[in-house]
Amino acid sequence: MTEIRRATTEWQAMTPERFRAEVQPLYRPAVFRGYVKHWPAVQRQAQSLSTYVDYLQQLDSGKEVVTYTGDSAIGGRFFYQDDLEGFNFERIAEPFSRALARILDAAERPEPPAIYTGAVSIADTVPEFAREHRCDLAGNTAVARIWVGNRAKVSTHYDMLDNVVCAVSGRRRFTLFPPEQLVNLYVGPIDFTLSGQPVSMVSLDEPDLARYPRFAEALEHAEVVELEPGDALYIPKLWWHNVESLEPVNTIVNYWWNATELGPDAAFTTMMHGLLTISHLPEPERRAWRAFFDHYVFRPEGDPVAHIPEEKRGVLGRMTPRLYQALKRQVFELLRRS
Repeated sequence: MTEIRRATTEWQAMTPERFRAEVQPLYRPAVFRGYVKHWPAVQRQAQSLSTYVDYLQQLDSGKEVVTYTGDSAIGGRFFYQDDLEGFNFERIAEPFSRALARILDAAERPEPPAIYTGAVSIADTVPEFAREHRCDLAGNTAVARIWVGNRAKVSTHYDMLDNVVCAVSGRRRFTLFPPEQLVNLYVGPIDFTLSGQPVSMVSLDEPDLARYPRFAEALEHAEVVELEPGDALYIPKLWWHNVESLEPVNTIVNYWWNATELGPDAAFTTMMHGLLTISHLPEPERRAWRAFFDHYVFRPEGDPVAHIPEEKRGVLGRMTPRLYQALKRQVFELLRRS
């Protein structure tokens, strides 16, 4: 296993108010030890694995979930086949209780297959779970999901939503990279992915630095944390993270929400449109458009229209819900004409 020396910052005595005022503005991961240690599921897993799994199975609504399974030879790493034509795992549709039984059965085997079921909607699948398990750090619009598996490894990826991860059973190691390390992570296809988000092609266990030399620079900026049952971790949107489950049965509950949205629009759509309209242009033109984007969108030098009276700034004014809707109408009209 690659050694990462930098530890993710831990915060004490966290409250929702302090989280919003002090943690989120930093745009960095943060650890809150024991934040959900009072959860009934955390208490049950401490008794025995069978007691814990039985508790979850009794809450199952019967709705099917997707279980990912791979041969023991993959070492828990769900990934592409060598030729990138497919994946080294299969997907099975089954009730949540069946997936849990499959994971518990594998825990007794000396060379178990890799198994996990993830991004399972708590509201749809185990709705009673939500009543006694809450995380008040997450926003009011947060969607709660549960992930259960054995010693699985999820390749380095990012999420487009803010995320609070709560560890329920087992231990999980998160290795995190800042968004700007994208250039050093050797990311795979963005339109042919394992499970939604693109992933780094580099194995964190055994990075091939001859093939991926810039990954050494990414490791210089990485940080790591191991979550125990009851701990919570905040991961800001677009922070890359590799996740390794370390026990025979591991569970997290995560909460996804967008802390800065004014509507449902995603910046990823803008990037895809940029691929369509800008990426193929000659390098001098791309440089020119980069100057425009930097000036009006990314604003490294500050407000680009500070010299214009506020009431005359139009779509370049301070973003409000009203301006958001007006600008969205203009974008739709431009796309309609193209």
